[in-house]
Order: sequence, then structure tokens, then C-alpha cells
Amino acid sequence: MSDSAQTRRDRLELPIAVDAMGGDRAPREIVAGAVTASRERGYRVTLVGRSVELQTQLETLGAGGSSVEIVDAPELVSMEEHAVAAVRRKTRASITVACQEVADGRATAVVSAGNSGAVVASAIFTIGRLPGVERPGIAIPFPTAHGTPVYVIDAGAVVDPRPVHLVQLALLLRDYLRDVRGVDNPRIALLSNGEEPGKGNALVRETHELLAASGEVNFVGNIEANAIPDGAVDGVLCDGFSGNILLKAAEGTAELFQAALRAELTARWHTRLLTAALRPSLRRAIRSLDYREYGGAPLLGVKRPVIIAHGRSDRRAIANAIVAAAQAVGHGDST
Repeated sequence: MSDSAQTRRDRLELPIAVDAMGGDRAPREIVAGAVTASRERGYRVTLVGRSVELQTQLETLGAGGSSVEIVDAPELVSMEEHAVAAVRRKTRASITVACQEVADGRATAVVSAGNSGAVVASAIFTIGRLPGVERPGIAIPFPTAHGTPVYVIDAGAVVDPRPVHLVQLALLLRDYLRDVRGVDNPRIALLSNGEEPGKGNALVRETHELLAASGEVNFVGNIEANAIPDGAVDGVLCDGFSGNILLKAAEGTAELFQAALRAELTARWHTRLLTAALRPSLRRAIRSLDYREYGGAPLLGVKRPVIIAHGRSDRRAIANAIVAAAQAVGHGDST
């Protein structure tokens, strides 16, 4: 799964295709994030979507003559649509056209904050899976006490995988953590309801046996959900159903914590004074829990980098997602 240095350099010269119509804040925040990545980081970006709307947004931002390009895609896949059916029916949807830009060699990676099922389907149908991969997976970065995120796969691409699929995801996650994130011999665990090898449902128990016997990854056994933030492992495996629930529960807990902390620190005059003194530290702590800082989640198992950003992504999150895509491009021929 590796490229020559020259091939990687060639790909870095190509733009990153951004699905400008995907996400709750599209197209305004998506365009703004692309402009930020272009101006501040120097990345080439192709915005894919309704060209008139995108051009208007660029002009509003004073970026009408920027290096950000536009490719017209008149259709879009909404969050409410059935992903696979919509992708098959809407051949000119923004996410499909963005993936086609990569498949045809006009762009090097895809970023989308749209319907994650549609992103997965478009990537599989258009860009294609890596050899030997039956089910690609979404690797979500989770914050930890040590500052380095733990990547949890799968966060929603396949809700009912077989054990062999999780073994494939373990290999993909190992390669991503090693080659893109720079983690030497990454420690990979299996999400379960107990640390003991015999815990978990049939899927977990069978996967545990396969991973323990394979020796291809640094498999460290089962892990419970409450241990993930400790940072004792680098990657966690699970089915897409469990992973998506874990993600949403973590997001809700983080938002509750931030709201409760904000309410307590502004409730009285002396706590407001304390808050003013601690504001820089509090901002750093809250930023470590903010999904916008991580940009997005790589879809592992397809032939070219695909980054799935949060549906609520603002311009900062999109700019960071473009950075994550560029980092993946620079480390081989796939995420």
C-alpha cells in the first residue's frame, strides 16, 4: 500500500476535492473553510457543488480570484435520504462528483461533511476498495488524557460486520496509525463489555480469537468504553453500530460537561473572576474535546484518501479536515 516518493509529490500537487454542499452549514462554512486552507496553508482546493452558489460565496469572502476552483454538481444527497439509493440515482450529486474527480485523477483526496453513508457509498462505487478489503470503515479520533487521540473504527460504515471484516479493519488501522499518524507499532484493542477474552457477544469473541492468533497487529486484547480516554491504546476496533453509539454518547457527554462548567463558572461574581484568570487554560482544555480540532475521520479501505467531517462542521473544522486529507495524501496511496 505504498507509493514512490515521486508519485506522492505528484499527488500533492493536485487539489483536494471538497463536497461543498454536504453538511448542516453548507455551503457557506464549507467554502470559508476551503478558502482558509488555501490562503493560510497553501493547499489547492476544488469546491464541488452548485457553481452559482459557490461563486457567490467566494465573492462574499473576497476570494473570487483565488486558487480555489469550482466544479459544478447540481444535485445533493440530504441527511434524510437512503444513502445507497440516493447515490445510485443522483449521478450528479456533489459527493459523487467529488469522488469522480479523484477517480479520474483530477483531484487527490475527498473531504465531505455530508451524509456519511452517501460518502461511504460514493467512495466505494467511484474510487473503489483496496484489494483484499471487503468493508471499509470510518476511523473516528477520540480525545485522550494525554492529548494524542485514540482512533476508533468502525464508527458507522458497516453496522453488522463479520469477524473477518474487523480483522481487515485492524490491519488498515495499523497501517494508518503507523504511516500517517507516526505511531510505532500501534496498540490495537477490541471494544467489549469486559477486559477478559471470553467477554462480549459472538462477534467480539470470534474476532478476539482471530486477532490473538494472527500476530499481524499488536493486539492488546479487549477494552471497555470507559478506558478509551486513558490513552492506553492507539486504536480500538468495533462494529459500526456500537461505534456510532459510542461516538454520539461521547459527543453528548462532552457538550453536557462544557455547558455545566460554563454555567457554574459564570454563576457568581467570584467564580467569574476566577474564570477570567483561568480562561487560557480552560480554552485549551475545551479545545482538546472539540471535534473541530481533529477535522474529520478517515475512511479506511478505499484507494484514495477520503475524510468524513462532522455534519455540524464550521470553517475551522473543514480547514482542519483538508489538512488531514493532505497528510493522508503524503503517506501512501490510500488512507
